Amino acid sequence: SGVVNLYDDNQNYESQSSATDPWSAFSLISQRRPIKSIMNLQTSADRVKFNHDGQILAMSTQREKNGFRLLHVPTATVFSNWPTTKTPLGYIWSMDFSPSSRYLAMGNDKGKCLLYKLQHYQDGR
Repeated sequence: SGVVNLYDDNQNYESQSSATDPWSAFSLISQRRPIKSIMNLQTSADRVKFNHDGQILAMSTQREKNGFRLLHVPTATVFSNWPTTKTPLGYIWSMDFSPSSRYLAMGNDKGKCLLYKLQHYQDGR
């Protein structure tokens, strides 16, 4: 179902990769453990996108009406205040952040482009 795993790319692993062992890279990958498993979507995630500074991760599924969530990456917390049950997203087919993350655009099944301001990034942070 709709699980998105968040990993720490700077995490140290117990074994080191060996240039002579072709399976050593697989061994390192199998040791990885997510720092957070996000289970806020009911169906599989079709799209995931980080904003410009990696502080926000957007996740969506086009199989679920209003299937969209935002994750604050530093705290690994899903925003509970948006979208709300009254946010008319529809089925999300595409999404992206503006270059400075001031805006989040989403395309839906009705052929509409929904544009939202992200207040945290309004002053050029």
